[in-house]
Order: sequence, then structure tokens, then C-alpha cells
Amino acid sequence: MIMGAISISIYIWLMKKHITIKMPETVPPAVANAFTGIIPATAGLYLTGIINYLFSINKTTVIDFISKTIQEPLPNMSQGYGAVLLMTVLVQLFWFFGIHGTNVLGPILDSIWLTAQLANINAFQKGQALPYIWTRNDFDLYAWIGGAGSTLLLLIAILIFSKRDDQRAVAKLSIGPGLFNVNEPVMFGLPIVLDPIYFIPFILAPVIMVSTAYAALNLGWVAPIKNQIVWSMPPILNALVATMDWRSVVLQVVNMLIGFLIYVPFVKAANKVNPNKLDENA
Repeated sequence: MIMGAISISIYIWLMKKHITIKMPETVPPAVANAFTGIIPATAGLYLTGIINYLFSINKTTVIDFISKTIQEPLPNMSQGYGAVLLMTVLVQLFWFFGIHGTNVLGPILDSIWLTAQLANINAFQKGQALPYIWTRNDFDLYAWIGGAGSTLLLLIAILIFSKRDDQRAVAKLSIGPGLFNVNEPVMFGLPIVLDPIYFIPFILAPVIMVSTAYAALNLGWVAPIKNQIVWSMPPILNALVATMDWRSVVLQVVNMLIGFLIYVPFVKAANKVNPNKLDENA
């Protein structure tokens, strides 16, 4: 991909500079156009070939070089609490403003924490010690239960404590998708996006939950992830399959309780808001 990007960039630059074979005007356009890209394409191919040759002299490849100098150090840097907390907060902030934070930051999440997870999986299959504590699916297991913001816990809190018919209706429709970590219905239906009441718990709940999980993993109370799971796997089941450790289920339940308790006061506060007045002001 990188070599292709370099080759195409050279091709485009040479074409813009008109460094091409120019045929006489008597030559038909279809024939002349066939010769136009010969010099840019040849230059791009030769340059990428030279780059590959230089790396081969050192008995390596471009991909191996990037992997050793950039990719391999990243998982080690990602194991710090600050990196995990920062990623959690950024995803929440993107979501609050209506941007799919998990997808936008997906390249970073996958390139760093998914790499660490794959290393854990390979080590587990070989019977070796797991090299990394925090991996990609840990966010899903312990911080984003039911989707970013752990909105499944908000839905449960609404169904129990909310007196507003509009929010209860949205919660009833969103609880099913929420069990499979799909939270767009509640994000845009309630909505949580740009809602000043739910901004604090939407940020705070994942922060507290990820902190609790990170501490438990670092203290060795819960086994790290050793199996790959899909993001849509329901809670409890995903923890058990990913870690093969019953203690991860206990940790997930504890985090669910924490998130639920954080959301409850704000659900009660939302009861005091008259949705009819909101419509009139709009």
C-alpha cells in the first residue's frame, strides 16, 4: 500500500508537470493518450523498485522495517493507563457531538490495541505467557457495554426510574439493539448527542469503568483477553469467551453496576424536564 501510494504520487506529480511524451498533432488523440502516461508510470515503478532494492540489501523489506520501527513499539506504549484513558475519553467526546467515535478512531484502536490482542492470541495458542494486559476488546468488555458510553446501562436506568414517556419509549425500542452493542437508536433517538443532562454521565461512566478494569487487570485479578470476539457479542457472554475466565464476568457485572449507578441521578434529573417546553422553545 505504501509503495503503491508513492508510485501513484510520483505519477500524479509528473502528469501535473506535463513531463510526458508529447506526440505530434497529426497523431490521433486515442493513440497520443496511450503514450502520455509512459514516463510518469515508468518513473514511479523504477523509484519503488529502487526503494525495495535498498531495503533488500539490508536483508529486510519495507513492511518489516515499518513493523519493527513503528508497529512493534506502539503496543508497548498503549499499555499505560494514560493512553487507555485518553482513547476512552476521545471516543466519548466524538460520539457526544454526533460523530461515530469508534469508527473515526478505529484505525488507531486497531493498529495499536488490536495488534496487542493478536499477539496475546498467538501467545495463548503457543502456550506462552500473554504479553499484553490491555487489548482492543477490553474497551468493549469493560468500558463500552452496550456501545460507547455503556448506554445499555442508561437504558436500564430509564426503564426503572424515568417518568418521561418519550424517554421510556426510546428505551424500549433501543434495549434490543443495545444488547448487541448497537446504540445508535438511543444516541440519536433520546438523544444523547448534544444533550447537556447526559453529557456528564456519558463521559464519566466509561472513565470510571475503564479505570476499574485497568486496575483489576494490572493487579492480576482478571485474566487478559486471549480469544478474538466480534463487537456485537452480548455482555457476559463476550467476557467469558474472550478471556475464558469467570472473574472477567464478575468484573463486567461490577462495572455494569457502577455505570448504572452513575446514570441513575441524571435520569431522575431528566424527569424534571418538560419535553413539551423543549418543543416550544425549539
